[in-house]
Amino acid sequence: MIKIKISYNTDEEIAGVIRLLSPVMKSWRVSRNKEGRYKKAYAELRGNTEKAEKKVN
Repeated sequence: MIKIKISYNTDEEIAGVIRLLSPVMKSWRVSRNKEGRYKKAYAELRGNTEKAEKKVN
C-alpha cells in the first residue's frame, strides 16, 4: 500500500490530481484542518500499481 500527501490551493487542482491517480487509487480524503498556506488531501494507492499502469497505456 502506498500513501500520498497532496498539497493544493484550489478544488480544480485536487480534482485534476484525483483524475490522474484514479486508475491506481484505492481511496482518498480531504483534511479537515483548514489552517496553513495549502489545503491537504491524502490518497491511498493500490499495491499492484504495475497492473493498473498497463491498463492506462
